[in-house]
Amino acid sequence: MLARAEEMIDADGYDRFSLRALASALGVRPNALYNHVGGRDELLDAVAERFLAGFVLPETDEPWPEWVRAVAVGLRSQLGDHPERAALVLSRAGGTAVGPVLLRRFVDRLVVAGVDRAIAHLGWHLMLTTVVGTVQQERGRGGDPAGTFEAVLDVALRGLAAIAAEPADDRATALLAAHRVAHAAP
Repeated sequence: MLARAEEMIDADGYDRFSLRALASALGVRPNALYNHVGGRDELLDAVAERFLAGFVLPETDEPWPEWVRAVAVGLRSQLGDHPERAALVLSRAGGTAVGPVLLRRFVDRLVVAGVDRAIAHLGWHLMLTTVVGTVQQERGRGGDPAGTFEAVLDVALRGLAAIAAEPADDRATALLAAHRVAHAAP
């Protein structure tokens, strides 16, 4: 059921996905799906969860800006194979079991490298938004022949490195507090 839902989302986008269409594609009545999921939202969360479970943060000793670049390039590569899932992943990552774990590991890696936790948390959002935004643009343009992703990522990483050289401001600290999942694991 989940694999077929992924295929349908890849073909038509998650905004057009419905349980009724999935049931039809599986040759079952819509009510039968509720034996497996509580509804559309639960199924979309499961699709996002499965996607994120397949993403592995690189295990390298590179300086943190290059490590963030490797994370972004890896995520873009994975989303490039499934561009219709980009918005789904961005909107639902925090509600999955895997999303907060990835976030915490990302933030912790930067903190170990000397980046303030609030700035590291912003770095996660910057990386995710840069990747998903460019994947969405590429989907509409049919690719990235001009190297937009690399250029935007370079600017984003230079900005992040500059901000990381200073203490976190009140907005960064407030965002971290609002997103408690980014705090160090207990």
